[in-house]
Amino acid sequence: MYDDAGGADAAPSGGGKLPHFNLEGLIPVILLIIIGVASLNYFGIVDIPFLPQGSSRVNVLFIGQPSFGEKVVLDNLSYMLSYRERDARSFSNSASEELSQYDIVFLDQTLTEKSVTVALGEAINQYVSKGGKLIVVKNSGIYQSVGLGSAISSDVVGWKATFGDIMPAECVPGSNGIPTCQDGQEVTVAGRIRRIAYDHPIMNGIESAPAEGGEIPTFSVLNIQANEGAKRIAYVDSISTPQTYDAILEKKTNLLGRVIYFNYDPGFTPGVLINTIKYLK
Repeated sequence: MYDDAGGADAAPSGGGKLPHFNLEGLIPVILLIIIGVASLNYFGIVDIPFLPQGSSRVNVLFIGQPSFGEKVVLDNLSYMLSYRERDARSFSNSASEELSQYDIVFLDQTLTEKSVTVALGEAINQYVSKGGKLIVVKNSGIYQSVGLGSAISSDVVGWKATFGDIMPAECVPGSNGIPTCQDGQEVTVAGRIRRIAYDHPIMNGIESAPAEGGEIPTFSVLNIQANEGAKRIAYVDSISTPQTYDAILEKKTNLLGRVIYFNYDPGFTPGVLINTIKYLK
């Protein structure tokens, strides 16, 4: 006989049926997660042990002309990178497609004419906005090329009009009204590069450059300001005056895009430059 309150299939007291999971429905989700993690690992965004990564060789484009110190560093890193030099005037309207082929772009016109076309400026902006890595040295790119040859727009001095908001540094009028990034406004400083961001990979293991106890170098810098959203990484510490100058700035445009600004020839501090390239790759 069975009790009226229950039947033959009544569940035991205190128990219940286990919830039913649709494993077949979870398989596509699991596969998407695996593919996503593998892709991040392949492109070096994360490092998962035992999973293969893509080629670790870095393609570098140098717009302008490297200094002797920069060239020494790039040549010594030939085991991990290849670099190509190009004049800013050699780019066509398809500059965006050309830049997309490179992992890191240097804009260093310290030894050449400091101008880019409007099209190249927009291409560099798009390159960084899509996750590209850009290194800018001193007052490179502060002028706009507006025609054939070396025609330069005299009403545009600075970075914002050409590159938008991606640049970490800002060119401002000095006490004489002349833009502080303009040619001829450099300041010669004897001192060392000292880190501000102690946990930043660019200054990893480097308290000051050159290290204390050695010869004190002389730097040619600009009296620029850090732009909104920029991170101050290092500064130039003058031994003769209490004034300091921003030496290295960084600005992130999104999850991946980076712009590093050097307010001096980074070839003077090869250890810092090597750290920078490894950080950006």
